[in-house]
Amino acid sequence: MPISSPTHNVDLETNLGLQEIELNIYRMLESRTLLAFIDQRLMQFGLNFHYDEMDVVLNARDIAVKKIESGEKVLNFQAWFRRICFNVIRNFSKNTKSRKLLVDKLKNKNYLTDAKEDLIPAYTTEPNLKLLGKAWKDLNEKEKTILWLREIEEYSWPEVAEKLVIKGLEVDGDHKKLEDRVRQKGNRALKKLQKYFGISK
Repeated sequence: MPISSPTHNVDLETNLGLQEIELNIYRMLESRTLLAFIDQRLMQFGLNFHYDEMDVVLNARDIAVKKIESGEKVLNFQAWFRRICFNVIRNFSKNTKSRKLLVDKLKNKNYLTDAKEDLIPAYTTEPNLKLLGKAWKDLNEKEKTILWLREIEEYSWPEVAEKLVIKGLEVDGDHKKLEDRVRQKGNRALKKLQKYFGISK
């Protein structure tokens, strides 16, 4: 069944194709109402300095394609896509809060600031949250988990090692060797983050 231009609706039994998704998104962008909606929500969540409207649209578009490919049926594309955009913004908000928390935790660590007080404000500015986000994405699952447990939740190294075993990210064995191995991986992960800020020790 063809897309209805005024409402952008498709039949429940019809899967949208990629071209139809692109066309519907283009129509929504053309009307400017979607961008206004996204802009309002970004401001609502305090994210307007971190992301712009197209960051949301592009992420939402990728999610929409995956949902359609998985067989999800769409009744009203406009309402459906707006919900996806809103969920993208909520995820952005969660990720930004996590990065802010990580910055707050790391900024006072001697190994990050190298005891130079003038470095601290530089790494807590808003633009550098995106840089930290990029660095965080380059870490693998185990590295992220280690840093999060150690630096954010402030578990001891033995506790971090134990939780990695529970999560299936490490194999149980000699506790001392396991702890040393996890500690080394944590230090390497931290150095990866430091390199994004031009810090090397």
